[in-house]
Amino acid sequence: MDKPCYPFPKAVIFDWDNTLIDSFPTIYKAMSEMLSHYKMPVPSYEEYTGHLGLSLRDTFPEMFGDKWEEARDIYLTAFQKYHLETLTPFDGALELLKFIKERIGCCFVVSNKTGFILRKEVEHLGWEGFFDAVCGATDCAKDKPAPDPVYACFEKTGIEMKDGKPSVPVWFVGDGDADILCARNSGCLPVRIAEENKDGAEVLTLKNCREVLSELYFCAGTR
Repeated sequence: MDKPCYPFPKAVIFDWDNTLIDSFPTIYKAMSEMLSHYKMPVPSYEEYTGHLGLSLRDTFPEMFGDKWEEARDIYLTAFQKYHLETLTPFDGALELLKFIKERIGCCFVVSNKTGFILRKEVEHLGWEGFFDAVCGATDCAKDKPAPDPVYACFEKTGIEMKDGKPSVPVWFVGDGDADILCARNSGCLPVRIAEENKDGAEVLTLKNCREVLSELYFCAGTR
């Protein structure tokens, strides 16, 4: 059977944490500190890595009620103690971004990491030049999986929406359910970073950044 060829994108959207950047150890450490502060059970690392990937403002009110903003601040303070010194791009991430810059030209980050922290990490790596827009949690009225942050990115580059889909092919690459839902909600091709396909034929599943790069090479050569 011939390998299917997906439309070569005119723009690529990336999630940040655990898509381009290995962030879970730092996120887990900060979350554990925050939960311990409130004397709440701390999940195992494996249990926590299975979470949906929603933003703090979409998860903390249910967890902490009226104290959710206090809990958010405790988490963010703990996270900022470690995040830059432990910031680790995945193997192949830089090569992937360089290819997109040279061959596609339009690239965004849409993350549920708090916006000002997200942009600080992008700047720390010196990656600002790869992205036309970097949109994090609380930058828009709603966070992923709502399509609002994707639309905000499109507005900066003139990509229009028509009949629920962008005017050009756009890939949305991420590891979490919120990414796949956001891709569907905004009419983009969902590309999940995962070891196994759990979504079916509607989602392109690739194991890592190097596989995404290989898929882009393949699609570019078969256009």
